[in-house]
Amino acid sequence: MIDLRSDTVTKPSPAMREAMARADVGDDVYGEDPTVNRLQEVGAALVGKKAALFVPSGTMGNQLCLRVHAEPGREVIVEGRSHIVRYEQGAAGALAGVQLHWVTGAQGLMTAEQVEAAIRPRDPYSIQTALICLENPLIQCRGRIRSTCRRLCSPL
Repeated sequence: MIDLRSDTVTKPSPAMREAMARADVGDDVYGEDPTVNRLQEVGAALVGKKAALFVPSGTMGNQLCLRVHAEPGREVIVEGRSHIVRYEQGAAGALAGVQLHWVTGAQGLMTAEQVEAAIRPRDPYSIQTALICLENPLIQCRGRIRSTCRRLCSPL
């Protein structure tokens, strides 16, 4: 059985190890790894985008999302039991420079009304909301809807 609870507990099968050992490799920094290049091409095609970026963990993907979509000093609305809150050890503040605004949803799901109430009004003296993060699946709620970040507004 393959344990898919988390990217940190999943262990490759012998066939997976064999595939890794046989894979063509190169320097991905210079775009010379054909396996990673193909994975990114397939990923982009699956979601209808021009390009995709492979990252080895969900945490790394979450942090890239936060850094790309929210400037430091902004606020991100997130359900209080999400991976970004519970398992990333303050990385949102340390790496992306954002503050998390926790909303307590029902079974990990925030309602539109809860999100709307959490959005900060434009005020030059207050932190501004930049992003809403929804997690799929939410570990704390038995697999309910990993973090997909959606941009809310442009930076001021």
